[in-house]
Amino acid sequence: MDIMEPNQNSGTGAGKRTPAHPAPSSTRAVSAFTLIELLVVIAIIAILAALLLPALATAKEDAKMAKCMSNLHQIGVGLFTWLDENEDQLYVPPGGTDIPNHGQWTSNPRSTIMLTPSNSYAYWGVAYFDNMGQTKQIFRCPSAKFCDEWREDGLTYPSDFWWDSSYGINQYLVAPYSPAIGKAPLKVNAFPKPDAMIVCQDAAEQKMEGADDSIGLFPGKSEILTQWAGLSSYYGGYNFTWEWYRHRKKCCTLFLDGHVSKLRFTGLNRGIDYRYYTGQQPQSPLPD
Repeated sequence: MDIMEPNQNSGTGAGKRTPAHPAPSSTRAVSAFTLIELLVVIAIIAILAALLLPALATAKEDAKMAKCMSNLHQIGVGLFTWLDENEDQLYVPPGGTDIPNHGQWTSNPRSTIMLTPSNSYAYWGVAYFDNMGQTKQIFRCPSAKFCDEWREDGLTYPSDFWWDSSYGINQYLVAPYSPAIGKAPLKVNAFPKPDAMIVCQDAAEQKMEGADDSIGLFPGKSEILTQWAGLSSYYGGYNFTWEWYRHRKKCCTLFLDGHVSKLRFTGLNRGIDYRYYTGQQPQSPLPD
């Protein structure tokens, strides 16, 4: 009996393998942004950036202010340690009756040798270096742009050489404003209201001497900081008002009782009551 072989050529598609999936089409749809959609996306990004950038700038400035206030707190701790060890008297050079009045830590930007506190070019903070944990950066306000660089005396050192001297000390802590307060050099226990006596603050001036280089409106004066209106010509016309009011028009200030305040700018013709520098009883509240 003959067995018939299956016909491999019979039937449709006989002998051919049918693919499980159809072959992909040679053409496929391509999706893309239209010009209008792209412009809408760009506009949204621009709006978000406009909303976020001011907030980021504000947060950055708040961080700088917080750092500045922390610096002043630490300066206060170091100064009070010094005062405890030196019979309540701040440093004055031997035979002197006043606080040092310059802004240098070293003789020039290339030197690494610290000046002695009695050097005529030394910043007042040099005397308290050991009490500040040997960290001169504690005297650097992070928002300082210019300090007194003594350009009118012919010095041409770069601005960053002076940045570790960006807090000004009140000379009336040592040199009395009035003979009724005492005789120079004063001791800090001569001031009956330490919470109303400025020690140091944001300032371009390294030693504030009163009516012309502080934010106190002194008798006979119609404006504050008049000295620095004249010196601005040495700095390309820079407005030095904002070296006292560095933090969104506020001046971080250390007082003799150890607290730190932010003093609000109220106008060059107003400033603050000068008695916060002299140790007398203030007649006006501070613009916090």
